Amino acid sequence: MEKKEEKIKSFSIDWALAQKIFEPEKKRILDELKEKVKRYPYVEEVLAILAAGVLVSACLVMPGLPIALKPFIWEGRGYERKRFSQVLKRLYKQKLVEVVEVEGLPVVRITQGGMIKALSFKLEKMEIKRPKRWDKKWRVVIFDIPEKKKFYRDIFRNHLKNLGFFRLQESVFVYPYPCFNEIEFLRQIYRVGFGVTYILAEKIEGEEKIKVFFNLI
Repeated sequence: MEKKEEKIKSFSIDWALAQKIFEPEKKRILDELKEKVKRYPYVEEVLAILAAGVLVSACLVMPGLPIALKPFIWEGRGYERKRFSQVLKRLYKQKLVEVVEVEGLPVVRITQGGMIKALSFKLEKMEIKRPKRWDKKWRVVIFDIPEKKKFYRDIFRNHLKNLGFFRLQESVFVYPYPCFNEIEFLRQIYRVGFGVTYILAEKIEGEEKIKVFFNLI
């Protein structure tokens, strides 16, 4: 995990993009929390919610502060309140969140360090969901990343290997299932989007060996 965080630290965070990346996860988590049964908050999902731009009432970190009543400030509904407060306090001590004033109210928001941690969690658990049936189309990822970015080019290539892509050529990888969002995430995190192309193809010459690789025969 620490190595992945170090790789991300060299980039300035694109906050608008990062919030967009975490928006689907935030929606999923908050929808789950609408259930009546309160549950324990996990650090990873709390960071994901905050990374999506959610502001939390600061009274959960500093009890002496006034309770925020405005609707845009979230108070962790759905979580066990005491546990949620404990998680936030721990994140605050680690400087992954901070207390700031927004529209006259003290709130908790994620810091750059917290965003890096959230992105690292996402990289660590990234996987591509396989549909029940293959649509007979190939996802081809081609990249031409300059030598001056060799370090990040190699990281990008290794991620594709770890995700199970078939290497057709040194900088050409193939996958049979939809994976645009995952590729977009990787190229934006490593700022190599300008040198990476995602192609949807119906046929690849000599594709039999690729089908064997993915057990599609």
